Amino acid sequence: MHYKEIHVPDHFSRHVEIYWEMQIKAGELNHLNDLLLPDCTFNIIFTDQDLFIKAAYEKLWKCIPAGVHFLGQRNTPLSFRVKKSIRVFGIRFKPFAFANILDIPVHKLTDQFLVLSQLFKLKASQEQTIKNILRKWETDFQCSEANVLLASLLEDSLSIDQNLRAQLNYILDRKGVLRVQDLFTEFGVSKVTLHKHFINKVGLSPKKVSRIWRMNYFLQLKNTSTDENLTSLCLECGFYDQAHFIKEFKSMLGSAPREFLGQKSELLEISRFAIQQRFSNQYDPR
Repeated sequence: MHYKEIHVPDHFSRHVEIYWEMQIKAGELNHLNDLLLPDCTFNIIFTDQDLFIKAAYEKLWKCIPAGVHFLGQRNTPLSFRVKKSIRVFGIRFKPFAFANILDIPVHKLTDQFLVLSQLFKLKASQEQTIKNILRKWETDFQCSEANVLLASLLEDSLSIDQNLRAQLNYILDRKGVLRVQDLFTEFGVSKVTLHKHFINKVGLSPKKVSRIWRMNYFLQLKNTSTDENLTSLCLECGFYDQAHFIKEFKSMLGSAPREFLGQKSELLEISRFAIQQRFSNQYDPR
């Protein structure tokens, strides 16, 4: 499997984390943990072959036909399967990217995989740009065409909700290790107002965002720390005790920690790489 990230132009970096590309050969995704983790981002994904996906608690695989699709926020890990070798090009957006752009509450996109035209009324020029991206699988060309597509999709609002961005960065800077009540005091908002704002503009509650990033932090720490003791690592990540950690781990990732962590997964390694980049501010505006 090949995975690569490409920086976006500076003027898009407030909305977009990164462009990314991935090549998967048939038969490479055969492990239990071949999945992408929840990470509080949105993606526009271009594929040249059919892609099969399944959320952690679903039994049936769903076929995503070749083309361009929008992937909403994820509450659970997402597994992938391919029948043929496949190339994927993606645009990964930050959690607050669509707060001022979409007319619908963003929570309606959570755990959804939609054809892009279901979400945006695409102009003929945008449809042509999409065809260009799908036609020529060459990184520089696809990034150049993605710049054109982003400029048109974001043309009505390159501004962002600064309060929402600050609130999300407050959680991110603490890697999810905080009390949600701290947000009420820090930003002078009520619990009801903050919850409603996050659900409509991010698609996830402040508590869910914190839980996702805290679990991301644990997985990063487990990957980089020399301490093999799960109890000490989970305490460092803000869990009350090991029982609380195991319950949260099973709830979010679908299996016990040692079972999950004991297997190899290339997609999981990609998720870990992105977590490291995100927590070290590599995706911040330039």
